[in-house]
Amino acid sequence: MNITNSPELSQTRYRIADLILEFNHPTHIALNHILGSFRDFQIGIADDKADITINISLEKAPVTADMGLLRTDESIAWGDRFRFYEKEDTFITTIVNDNGNGTWYQYSNRNFERSTIYVPESSAAEQSAVITWMSMMIFGQASLLHETIMIHASVVNHQGTGIAFLGKSGTGKSTHSRLWLTHIPNTVLLNDDNPAVRITAEGIFIYGTPWSGKTPCYINERLPLKAFVRLQQAPTNTFTWQPGLKGFVAVLPSCTAIRWNKDLFASMNTILEKIVGEIPVGYLQCLPDAAAAQLCHSFIFGSK
Repeated sequence: MNITNSPELSQTRYRIADLILEFNHPTHIALNHILGSFRDFQIGIADDKADITINISLEKAPVTADMGLLRTDESIAWGDRFRFYEKEDTFITTIVNDNGNGTWYQYSNRNFERSTIYVPESSAAEQSAVITWMSMMIFGQASLLHETIMIHASVVNHQGTGIAFLGKSGTGKSTHSRLWLTHIPNTVLLNDDNPAVRITAEGIFIYGTPWSGKTPCYINERLPLKAFVRLQQAPTNTFTWQPGLKGFVAVLPSCTAIRWNKDLFASMNTILEKIVGEIPVGYLQCLPDAAAAQLCHSFIFGSK
């Protein structure tokens, strides 16, 4: 199905990590259908001010010859079809479509609180993929204004608390979560790729989000964060705690932030410093076996 231009706009809102994400979009776009992973997060329209606003436009982006300074052309999701520019107080993201005959654009203000995504002449499937990914990028930056960090992690819910497994792509985060689900009773998956961690007056919580990588796990739930665990493949299972600066360094590579906005990047470091001051960080060198999950559990929950 191709979606055409419409002058009439609607609002669709979602509550993610207790932040309100608002989309303004053409009325005939069924956003709650296109963004299937967001459905559990949808809320009604109320007088509450949105924390993050994204406009969806079916018009062509206001492209000029000068796109600004190319900051990066690296993207795991989009490969060499991706570009990210900085121009004055605007960040511009471009993604060339699958056929190479069109480009999707995202224009964001300095703090990503307001963005416009341009998706002209796109199918519903294309819009779903592009808007889902771009909104994740937007949320990951704008949430830093609200004591919130998105992290690249697989998270399990064990007895009402969250444990976040960190590591480079291919390390085995999802595998380790599955080992907990199989071998540690009272464990379920919260999110398998991009949860959010937020500092609140009640404590530090980890949240499910509409972004969970290749695993369809889109749970609108928050849990007290029990621990971070950084994983590394090894011939034997060994667990060590990483206090202080070691813990900060262990979690930092998994945090979502762009270094080209110095204010947001500084906020991310400040938030993370507060979080690791309260939440223990472990380092698990491990095999992909039940004993690794059991060892990890025993350290986090006090039997070691």
